[in-house]
Amino acid sequence: MSLSKWLLLYVCIVLGAVFPQGVFADPEDKTGPVTREEYNKVLDEIAELKLKFSDSEKEKTEDASQGRLPGNKGGLYDKPFLSDFWSKVHIGGYFDIEYKDAQNARHDFRFHRLIPFIYGDISENIRFATEIEIEDGVDVAVEFAYLDFLMIDQVNFRGGVILDPLGKFNLIHDSPINDVTDRPLINTYVIPTTLREIGAGLFGTLSNPESTVEVKYEAYVVSGFKGLDNSGNTAISTSRGLKDARPHTTAVGTGRLDDINNDFAGVGRISISPQIGSEFGLSAHSGTYDQKADNNLTTVALDGLFTLPQFDIGDVPVGPIEFQGEGAYSFIERDDFARSSGIPGDIWGYYVQMNYHFMPQCLIDALPVVFSDESTFTFVTRWGQVDLAGNRMRRLTFGLNYRPIESAVFKFDYQINRGTGTAPNSADDNAFLFSLSSYF
Repeated sequence: MSLSKWLLLYVCIVLGAVFPQGVFADPEDKTGPVTREEYNKVLDEIAELKLKFSDSEKEKTEDASQGRLPGNKGGLYDKPFLSDFWSKVHIGGYFDIEYKDAQNARHDFRFHRLIPFIYGDISENIRFATEIEIEDGVDVAVEFAYLDFLMIDQVNFRGGVILDPLGKFNLIHDSPINDVTDRPLINTYVIPTTLREIGAGLFGTLSNPESTVEVKYEAYVVSGFKGLDNSGNTAISTSRGLKDARPHTTAVGTGRLDDINNDFAGVGRISISPQIGSEFGLSAHSGTYDQKADNNLTTVALDGLFTLPQFDIGDVPVGPIEFQGEGAYSFIERDDFARSSGIPGDIWGYYVQMNYHFMPQCLIDALPVVFSDESTFTFVTRWGQVDLAGNRMRRLTFGLNYRPIESAVFKFDYQINRGTGTAPNSADDNAFLFSLSSYF
């Protein structure tokens, strides 16, 4: 008899003992209620059956964890870690939906991103991580996929499709983290987020674990940008900067996640965090960008975050307040062929941003179903600009967002956009944006 049937029988016996003349009693039955001895006997049999069932499941789990699932050796279900799925593999992700109403443009909702995460602990010191990017519900790409071999705090190995440590924003670009819907202009045209490349290298923490100051680094050999082929086709321009020159973008004859020449590039970042909530970083990326490998492209970036902890003015709590920013300059070498093809000589950009977090206690008291101690409002102001060899775009953004919990956010933004030089007319279009985003 199966365990479920035994449990059903047990329930019936208990009810029958409590209600001997109830719905489970037969009026023609003259045998009387169940005795205490019979009742105890059934309990003992159920306990014994549970023990046997538990031992059987344990044996199956041990077989599966060693790749010996009965009857399926070498088959679909004979995979390492499959039976230990929940303890070794972690699944999650985030999504964002946006509404944008810009001047001289069609306004509509956009299912911008759905990003599933898959992280796996292969062993105590070997880990795998990947994110799959789905844009607009149809465009699918690998955002990153790498294998970490953890050795000591100071030196660890990473290889695969790597998220470039060029600036800070490229590393923390997830929509639920950021307080503004659109990414900064610099992270669209100068350090085009999401920037990822195939490569390998080292990362680690250089500071003493007991120190209050934390120093970290990442350094990788990677494939590099692809900006100019031998036919004169370019992916670097004064209208889109380096956005189309990313290795994973379909440009200059290839859509694969690869380089355009046989040269490697290098990328790295070193950061110092003097206290929790504050960090300053210096990073660089350098390598040839043309098919002949005659011209070099070097980008240097500075980034910073400073957090002013919450303080009181009288009895009124203020803050915390965050100040953050990033700046980058790209030096682009050009021979005669690159000049005649229209490659610009340099591009640069920056942004600065202030985030003021607050949560009125009166709202928590008045509407505890909507607002809680975990909820936060944030007022955001961001100023940024880029210069693409004379094509200059500027953007001032005011925003207010509400987080019912830290991992979910509703954002309201207004952009004031201006363009000069060869900037397109759309660079002058102001816009209102609403978005919602959450981890899951």
